[in-house]
Amino acid sequence: MTPPTDPRVAAARPVRPSHPTRWAMLPPLALCLLFLLPCLLTGCAGVLDPGPAPTHLLLAPAMPAPAAGGPLRLQLAVALPETSRMLDTDRIALVLGAGAGREVRYYAGAKWTSPAPRLVQRLLVEAFERAGRLDGAAEESAGIYPDYRLMTDLRRFNTRADGGASAPEVEVELALRLVDLKTGRIVAFTAVAQRVAATGTGLPQVAAAFETAMGDVLARATAWSLDAMAAARS
Repeated sequence: MTPPTDPRVAAARPVRPSHPTRWAMLPPLALCLLFLLPCLLTGCAGVLDPGPAPTHLLLAPAMPAPAAGGPLRLQLAVALPETSRMLDTDRIALVLGAGAGREVRYYAGAKWTSPAPRLVQRLLVEAFERAGRLDGAAEESAGIYPDYRLMTDLRRFNTRADGGASAPEVEVELALRLVDLKTGRIVAFTAVAQRVAATGTGLPQVAAAFETAMGDVLARATAWSLDAMAAARS
């Protein structure tokens, strides 16, 4: 039989204090916000969503055919084109109107795969490689030891919509300066430009017009550069 507990012994036993839970230790405002957080995140999901990724357009114009004439035992460095702030971007520029009141906008949800100057530089290098008359052509940053440097100004690389035109027109213009690196002199200068009307307002039609215009500019730019280098060394 268990002896009765002495009330004096029970009173002498230490009683462990009860610890408050972690939730109870939080300030009331913090506790309220903690329980409301899931609801807030659910309600803000539409605001935080960045939306669909932009469409990246790959510009793949027709490259020049192998150039006529004998090989030129020369190397060419293609400098990164200089351009305006309007074109120094991977966004596709749209010029509205004409004259002093024209306005510049950009296509929503569409970009080039590279900023326009870098895109044009790479296409120029590829065009010289396809022409086949040089010992080598590369971007200026490649670290080659070139005989000539091709400096370019990208003056136009945009679409234009004037008045009530149903479809935009693509404009591409390059100014070219050929520099002899032995003398540091500009031995030749020219500008090539092309305009092509898009067959519609959609991005595929605009991209096709860019490829047509750029293909023509590349063919003329490479032919002129090769002729200028041959004449300078003759």
